[in-house]
Amino acid sequence: MPDLTAPDHLARAVDATLAAYLADGSVPGIAVAITGHDGLILARTGGFAEVAAQRPVGGDTLFEIGSIGKSFTAHVILQLEAEGRLSVDDPVVRHLPWLRVPRTGARITIHHLLSHTAGISAGIDGTPEATVQVHRLRDLPPGSAPGRQFHYSNVGYKALGLVIEALEGASYPSVIKRRVMDPAGMAASEPAITNAIRGRLAVGYGPAVDDQPWQAGDPLAPSSWLETDTADGSVAATAIDMAAYMRWLMRDLATGGPVARMATPVPARGSWGYGYGLVRIIRDGREYVGHTGGMVGFISGMMWDPAVGVGAVVLQNGPVGEPNMLARLLARQAVAAAEGRDPALEVMETLAEDDDDAHEPAVRTEPTPEQAVVVGTFRSHDPWEPVFRVEARNGELWLTFPSEPDGFEDEQILLPMAGGWWRVGADRLGPERMRFDTVIEGRARRAWLSGWPSYRVDEWT
Repeated sequence: MPDLTAPDHLARAVDATLAAYLADGSVPGIAVAITGHDGLILARTGGFAEVAAQRPVGGDTLFEIGSIGKSFTAHVILQLEAEGRLSVDDPVVRHLPWLRVPRTGARITIHHLLSHTAGISAGIDGTPEATVQVHRLRDLPPGSAPGRQFHYSNVGYKALGLVIEALEGASYPSVIKRRVMDPAGMAASEPAITNAIRGRLAVGYGPAVDDQPWQAGDPLAPSSWLETDTADGSVAATAIDMAAYMRWLMRDLATGGPVARMATPVPARGSWGYGYGLVRIIRDGREYVGHTGGMVGFISGMMWDPAVGVGAVVLQNGPVGEPNMLARLLARQAVAAAEGRDPALEVMETLAEDDDDAHEPAVRTEPTPEQAVVVGTFRSHDPWEPVFRVEARNGELWLTFPSEPDGFEDEQILLPMAGGWWRVGADRLGPERMRFDTVIEGRARRAWLSGWPSYRVDEWT
C-alpha cells in the first residue's frame, strides 16, 4: 500500500466534495476525518453547528453518533467474554433474571441480541432510559424463534447495556469510557448525552413540518433535546476522536482481535452483513466494515476498507444525507491520492433501486365503517417517533411514517391478528405490532405501536 498522506490535491478534492454535499442546505453542519492504520490523514469541517447563531462547526464540536455506539457495546461484551465473565451463548436471563419475553425468552442469548436475531421488536424509545423499555418486552410476543430472522433492535442493545452494568457494577457510560474510549484515545468525546455537555454539542435539526416526508429545500428546525445513556447509542464525539476509534478497530481487526468477530456477518433470514455491532458490505467491488448512526437531529457514518487500511467518518446534524456513502467516497479519494491517481475523479455511489419499492403503489381509498374507527393521524411526545398515519388503501389498512424509523418501512401494510392486534408489515416473522383502543364516538383515540401509545390528533377519513 502506498504511503497514505494528505497531499494538496486530496485536500482540494475533499473540500470540493464537502462543498457539493452541503450546497443545497439540507445538511446544516458536518465534520469528517480520514484515517489509515497509522494516523490521521485529513480532517475537515463545514457549515454550522448552530444555524441561528451562525456558529460554525469546529474541530472540537461534538456530534451525537447514534448507533455507531453499538460497536462500543459489542466490544465490551467480547472483552467480558475473554475475561470469562460471560459467554455470548449465555441466555440473557442468566444475567437479567427479571427479563421476560413470551414464548422464547429463556432461549434468547447474548449472541442473538448482538446480531439482531432475537426476534424481538426494534423498540420505540418509549422512555428515556433502558430498564422499563427492556422490561416491557414481556408484553410483546416475538415474531420468530431466536436465530432465525434478522430484525434490527435498539431495545436488544439496551438489554446488553443492562447486562454490562449488572456484571461491572457500574454505569454503562463509565464502562465504555474505561474499556473503549480511553484505550482508543477519545479524550475529547463523551460517553453519554447530558445537559452538562450541551454547550459543546452541535444543535440537531429536523424537518420543520414533521408529519410529511421531507423534501430537499423544505425548512429545518432545531430538534427536540433529550438526554440518553443507553447502550444502543449514547456517545457524543468529535470527528478526530472517531477517527482514532476507527484506527483502534482497524488495528484490532488486522491482528485477529475481537473486531474480527464483530465484523463477521451472522447468517439469518433478512440479514445484510451484520455481525456484532458492525456490518461488512461490498460496494463497487470493494469490501467495507463499519456502521451508520441516527439520533434525533443527527446522522453519522463510519466505514473503512480493511484491504487497504483506510477509512473515514462523517458526522452531521440534520435529517438527510448519506453519511456512509460519503465516508466510502472519502476513503476512496484518499486511496486514489496515495496511489498517484486523481482523487477528484472518484464519485459518490449511485443508490441502487430498492426491490421492495418495485410494486404498484397502493392507492388511498374510502375506508369501510370498520376501518374508519382506526384511520387517522396519531401523535406522541416521543421525539423518535412523533407521528404516524393509518390509511385505507385498496381496501386494506396501511401504517405510514413521514420518515423510516428503525425496524419499520416508511409505509407498511397492517394485517389483522387474533385478539385485536395487527401485524405491521407483510412478513409473517416480523415482530412489530399495532393495537387500538379508547373508542369514543366511533373513533379509536389511542394506538399502541409495539407497546407504546400514540393519540389521535385529527378526524380525517
